[in-house]
Amino acid sequence: MLIDYGDRFYADAYVVPVEQPDSAAIAVFFRMANDFLSFTKVLSTGEVRGNYSADMVVSIELRDTLGVIRQRVRWKDQAFTNTFEQTNSKVDFHYGWQRLVVGPGTYVITLEILSQKESNQKKIKLPPVSFTPRRPTRQLTPPVFGEPVSVNGKEMVRLFVFSNNLPFGPASARALVLLGDSVETTYDYTIKQMPWDPRDIRWWKVGDVAGEVTSERDRFPRVASASSSDAAYLEMVEQKVPTRPIATVEVDIPLGSMVPGKYVLELVRKGTSDTISMKFQIVWEMMPFSLRTIDYAIESMRFICRDETIDSLSAGSAVENREALMNWWRAQDPTQATTFNERMAEYFRRVDNAFFAFSTIAEPDGAQSDRGKVYVLYGQPTDIKKNLTNKGSQEIWRYDTGIKQTFTFEVNDRGYYKLVNVR
Repeated sequence: MLIDYGDRFYADAYVVPVEQPDSAAIAVFFRMANDFLSFTKVLSTGEVRGNYSADMVVSIELRDTLGVIRQRVRWKDQAFTNTFEQTNSKVDFHYGWQRLVVGPGTYVITLEILSQKESNQKKIKLPPVSFTPRRPTRQLTPPVFGEPVSVNGKEMVRLFVFSNNLPFGPASARALVLLGDSVETTYDYTIKQMPWDPRDIRWWKVGDVAGEVTSERDRFPRVASASSSDAAYLEMVEQKVPTRPIATVEVDIPLGSMVPGKYVLELVRKGTSDTISMKFQIVWEMMPFSLRTIDYAIESMRFICRDETIDSLSAGSAVENREALMNWWRAQDPTQATTFNERMAEYFRRVDNAFFAFSTIAEPDGAQSDRGKVYVLYGQPTDIKKNLTNKGSQEIWRYDTGIKQTFTFEVNDRGYYKLVNVR
C-alpha cells in the first residue's frame, strides 16, 4: 500500500513586461529536491557555502504551437548542504530561474534535469504560456503563487514554485495575475471551493472568500536580488508601460483557513459580467501515505483510540468514514485557528516512518509491530542499542525526554521483535 514519496521537481512560468511593446519575458522558476542531485564532499578549505556540493544542470526548451523550437537554454548552478543527511533529503530544495524573451504567441516550455546518472534525469512540461499584448481584458498568464514576506524591510513574495498549486500549511498566500488592461480596473473577486471528484480525498467545506481589488498599470513583479538557490523572491517595482495593455492584480488568499482540494478564483470587472476564471489546487505536498487510504488510516489509530471509537469511525461508507476521521482529528487540533493540524500530521508521519523502518520478512507492516507502536506513540528514541544475547537479537530504546523510559525488544522464534521490558 505504501510507496516512496517520489520525485520532487516543480516549475512555474509567467509573463513579465519589457520595454519593447511587442515583446515580453517569460520567467521560468523551478525547484528540485536534494535527492535528485549527486553531491560530493567539498575538499576546498576555503568554501563557506557548505560541506557538500552538487551541480544543478537544467535544460530549458521553448516551442511554439507548431512544435518549432524557439529557444533552448542550458542552465547551470551549484547546490550546497552542510550535512550528509541533507544530500538525500526529499524535503530540502534548491531553486533556479531563467528569463526568456519572446514575441507574441503561445509557447510550451519543457524542463529536464541533466545528471551524471540516467536514473536521475527528470523531464516536465508546463502548461502553455501565452503573450497576446493587443487583446485587452484577457488573462495573460496563470496566477503566480507565493507567500508574502518581508526581506530586509522590503515587502516581497516568496514563490512556492509548485506547478501552479498552493501548498497546504502556510498561513497566507498571494496570487499575482497579469491582465491585458489598458487602464486601471476594479474587480470583485471570489475564491470558491469546487465540488469533490469521486477519487478525491475529502476534507470539509470551507466558506467562499470575497473582496475587491484594482489592477495596477505601473506595478509589476520582478525577480528580487534577495533570491538565491535557497529561495526565490519577487518584488513589485514601479515600471511605466504606456503603450501596452497590461496590468497586475494582487489577490491575498487566506491559505490558513482553507483545506486541500480544487478551487476557482474569479475576477469580475466592476459593474459588468465580464469574468476571468482561474482554477487552482491546494495540495498537501508531503501528505503521509498512511492517511491517504481511509481503512489503513483508521486501523493505524488503534494505538490512541478505544475499540468502540475505531468501530464508529469505520461504520459507514468510505466518504462517511473520511468525514468522521477528519472530524475526530479536528477536535484534537492544537491550533484551531488554522486548518493544518500539526498533531494529525505528526502522528501519520510517524506511522509512515514506522512502516518502512521496522518492516521485516516476519512483520511486513512495521507500523503494526511492537517497535512501530512505541515509535508512533513516542517518536524517535534518544538512543538505540543493539545487543546479541543467548536468546538472540535485542534492541534497547532509551527516551531521555518526555516519558523518560527504556524499552527492550527481543526477537522471538518467529522472527518478531517483541517488547519484553519497560522501565
